[in-house]
Amino acid sequence: MQTTVKHFTEQNVDEAFKLARATKKAVLIDFWSVGCKGCLRMDELTYEDESVQEYLEQNYVLVKYNTGNLTKAFSDKYLVHALIWTPALFMYTPDGRVIRQVAGYLSPHQFIAELTLGKAMLQVRIGQPAAAIPLLQELPYSSEYPSLHQEALYWAGVAAFFAAHRDFDALVPYWQELRSSYPGSVWAEKADFLPA
Repeated sequence: MQTTVKHFTEQNVDEAFKLARATKKAVLIDFWSVGCKGCLRMDELTYEDESVQEYLEQNYVLVKYNTGNLTKAFSDKYLVHALIWTPALFMYTPDGRVIRQVAGYLSPHQFIAELTLGKAMLQVRIGQPAAAIPLLQELPYSSEYPSLHQEALYWAGVAAFFAAHRDFDALVPYWQELRSSYPGSVWAEKADFLPA
């Protein structure tokens, strides 16, 4: 696949993770395959979007990985399950733990929203949940993607819980907003044990 966005390939994944550790950025591995129409569209449209390029440059180390070159050693180290569909986008902590995964083509706006969720999950995972809260509260393009906004509200509650030293009351406002704004959604159902 061809794109002008700065990236590593399957040939230098270790270098990508080394850079991620040095810069404290998440790693995004975009698994693509030959003949994949969604992968081609990602390269032609999404990765060529200036706002996507800027967001990636500031927040991620990108690896474009041809699934035709998957090795057992790589799979054993970095894949928690088999790849079923491409593009498959896996977001990792700098030390190689999966924090988020998404399959299928993403438009530039949806991609930035997903990347923001991944960045927030990184903050929670590395013990900085307070830094995740504003990312989740101000999720870009959330009005265009209500399902992502629902998820962001859920995780904002979780981040608030941990930021308040496991104080359950800290998550209540986020989950109440989730339940009142999106009743009947999957994410509201996950938060359904709150008092009404």
